[in-house]
Amino acid sequence: MTSITRLFHLTHNIFTRYPLLEVARTALHEPRLAWAYRRRSLRVPSLPARMMIDPINLCNLECPLCPTGRHITGMTRSRMPYDLFEHIVNLNPRLRILDLFNLGEPFLNNDIFRMLSLCRKKKIRTAVHTNLAAYDTDWVERIIETPPTRLHISVDGASRDSYVLYRVKGDFDRVRRNMDYLSRRIRETGKGPVVEWAFLYHKGNRQDIPAARSLAEKLGFKFFVRPLVVPKHLGPEWHDPETLASEAVSFRANVVCPHLWLQMTVKPTGALTTCCFAYHDQDESASLAGISCPEQLLELWNSSYYRRGRACFRTESTYREIPKPMLCETCNIYPRHGGLDPQEHPYDSTIRDWM
Repeated sequence: MTSITRLFHLTHNIFTRYPLLEVARTALHEPRLAWAYRRRSLRVPSLPARMMIDPINLCNLECPLCPTGRHITGMTRSRMPYDLFEHIVNLNPRLRILDLFNLGEPFLNNDIFRMLSLCRKKKIRTAVHTNLAAYDTDWVERIIETPPTRLHISVDGASRDSYVLYRVKGDFDRVRRNMDYLSRRIRETGKGPVVEWAFLYHKGNRQDIPAARSLAEKLGFKFFVRPLVVPKHLGPEWHDPETLASEAVSFRANVVCPHLWLQMTVKPTGALTTCCFAYHDQDESASLAGISCPEQLLELWNSSYYRRGRACFRTESTYREIPKPMLCETCNIYPRHGGLDPQEHPYDSTIRDWM
């Protein structure tokens, strides 16, 4: 594959997975970190302009490929209190883009609207992912009044039967009522978030894509179609052979991991961790609850734990200052130059099967 072809595929993957304006904003806010990422520097010069703060790791659904939905052990279940959220946001004066979600249904945290209000005051752009399956129209009205910048709704079907194949315990009729009401209120008030409907397709709902796209256009929602990403050994269960042959549907990305350089991830407990896949308690590096200033936060982000993770993507030997094994060294998603062989040194069989 030529360099031009590789660049085309990389650019295509980025712009089909992420909104173009969000990619551009991240790049503009992160020139020094982008350079550190390009050079695979072990130390980064500044705090990131982008963070992922998970307000809750509980969910009303039981999606079969989600660690929360599968009730995987080893993860402390919690809701982030507002005071802790405010403390963390204030620790990073560079913060401009915030993903307010990760391993749960964000709106199950009753403080979510106070969190969004704080971000609006600080001019921080926010994105929230939701399944819209646990609320009534009064709750949707609150989303209109205190909206995130982008509201990403996960609805994988245009009929009840296809929807529940993956969104287990979801109420399709309620979701549809909320979608209709959300669309109507945005038109009536001229307020609210930009709504993005993400349709994850598999062999049980692929036939619904045309109907879902037509409905999204009628509602005024942006519409994204992506294959449901599955572990390799579960591929035939969720996808037809032709889909497996033509689409990237396994957890594998042919880029250097961006999380270690460009986005800081925080769990509902306030624990700092390497990425959105690091859901086990043993993957935590430190708690932000006791940090008092941005300088201390930057010191944590350049700690030996993170330098060891970044070293996995350098051609020289892996950073060995600390003895604790870490998820990055056995990650099956991003190709590494260093680190441990996941076959010889299994970090955790459960997460490796899932990834």
